Amino acid sequence: MATVLITVEYGKEDGAAVEVLDCILPLDPGASVRRCGFGGVLFLETSLDPCRAAESIEVSLCRLVRSIIPVDELVRSDLSEIEKAVASIVEVGSKIAVKCRRRGSSLPSKGEVERLVGRRLTGLGCVVDLKNPDKIARIEVIGEVTAVSVRPPGRSLFKIGSRQVQNT
Repeated sequence: MATVLITVEYGKEDGAAVEVLDCILPLDPGASVRRCGFGGVLFLETSLDPCRAAESIEVSLCRLVRSIIPVDELVRSDLSEIEKAVASIVEVGSKIAVKCRRRGSSLPSKGEVERLVGRRLTGLGCVVDLKNPDKIARIEVIGEVTAVSVRPPGRSLFKIGSRQVQNT
């Protein structure tokens, strides 16, 4: 099963879960949404490719979903495991930006996580480029679990709030 991280307005998790499932169940009847212990954060588990699932949610009329992140790996919130997961996905020699969002206090600050993972990637032959990266490594720390996603800039984070519904 693939995982997609979904952020929603705090307190609107149940309604957002219904919206997401309304969108995904016609494509994947076995999909499920679960809470993860922090308000405003949901995990969609689906047999669809995580990018396809994210794109399907993005083009639907989900009003409660704020952002959607396709996940490559879920790991324990341990810095060495996070570094290892990102390093296994990133192509050697690529230009990469590392972005971290931290919920809970199981790791150092988000800036420190970004620096340490960036240093590890530099040691593997990657170039850290925050302005024009080939890929963005998103590290979403959610308590004891961390979601890792490595995608090109336009496919790493899908934002719903910036889109407006037009009347035709």
